[in-house]
Amino acid sequence: MADANNAILSSDEVERLLTSFHDGQLEVEQVEAEEGLVKYYDFKRPNTISREKKRLLFKLYETTAYHMSRDISNYLRASVKIGLDSIDELSFGIFKNTCPELLYINSVRLKPMHGFGCITLDLGLCISMVEKAYGGTGKSQTEIKKLTDIESTIIGTVVSIILDKLKSAWDPFVTVEWRISETSMESRYLNIASDAEVLLVVSFNVNLEYSFGELKFCVPVSSMDYTLERFANSSKPHSSPQENGIIKENRALLDNLVKDLNMVVTGVLDETNISVEELISLKEGDIMKLERKVTDNMKIVVEGKDKFYGKLGLIGSKKAIQITSPINNLTNK
Repeated sequence: MADANNAILSSDEVERLLTSFHDGQLEVEQVEAEEGLVKYYDFKRPNTISREKKRLLFKLYETTAYHMSRDISNYLRASVKIGLDSIDELSFGIFKNTCPELLYINSVRLKPMHGFGCITLDLGLCISMVEKAYGGTGKSQTEIKKLTDIESTIIGTVVSIILDKLKSAWDPFVTVEWRISETSMESRYLNIASDAEVLLVVSFNVNLEYSFGELKFCVPVSSMDYTLERFANSSKPHSSPQENGIIKENRALLDNLVKDLNMVVTGVLDETNISVEELISLKEGDIMKLERKVTDNMKIVVEGKDKFYGKLGLIGSKKAIQITSPINNLTNK
C-alpha cells in the first residue's frame, strides 16, 4: 500500500485523472488491502464488545435480575419474576424503530460518565403492575393507554428500584450516580444518542403472575468503554503472588455478587429404611418410629450437603433450629 504521506493528489493530478476517466483511458489497478487494516463491520448489528465481556455481563445482570425480582415483589406484594433475556448491540436508530409507539421511557443521566441511557417498560405491563398495587389481579391488558399522574407515581417507584439495583451491580467496579432525568410515554420523544451510535441493550422478561412484559436497559457503548474494561479486568483470575491485593479484591467482588442468593436449608430429624410395600400402604394417621429423640441433635442440610448439627426450638410462635456444631467437629451424634 502506498505511503499515506504521498496519498494526497495535487490539483494537476486530479485534473488528469478526471480527463482520463471521461476519455475512457483510465486503467484501474486492483490493490489488495494490507492484512489487519480492513475489518468486517455490520452497521445493522455492530459488535464492539468481546464475547468474554458479554459472558461476564450475563453473570452480572442475571444476579441483578434476581435482586430486582425480590424488591419489586416486596413493593407490589405480589410474585414478580424477572429474568435476563438477552444482551445485544444495536445502533440507536434501529433500536428506536423497533420500539412501540406507546412505551414507558425513563432517560437516565449516566453521571459521572458522559451521555444518557434509558430504561423502558411495556405500558401494558405497567398498567398490570398498577392494578396489582391497588389489590387487583394484575391480568394482561388489552387496551394500552398512557398512565395517569397517580399511576406514574407507582411505576416511578418501580423504576427507582430497577435503577437502584442496576447501580448496585456496578458499585464494586465504579462509583455511579445515575438518576432519572426525564420520563415520557411516546417513543418519538426518545433521544439519548445519534442514530448511528451503538447501544448496549440489556433485555429482561418480567412475569407478574397473570401478565408479562419486557424491561430494557440501554446505554451507549462509548459511555461504558472505560467501565467495561475495568469490569473485565477485575473479573479475570489472578494467580501471581505479587497480585494478592487484586485476588482479595476479586474475592470481595464475588462475595458481593452471591451474598444475597437464597439457599435451601433443611432440618433432618432422622432417616429410616422401609420397603416399597410399606411405603405404598402408608396412610394418614400412620406413625413411623425413629431412633432419635426430639431432644437429640438433628442434622442440618444446606443445598443437599450435611453441614451442621442443631436442636429444635421456638422463636415466638415460629419453629427454629439452633446450630450447636459444624458436622465435622461433632463426633457424638
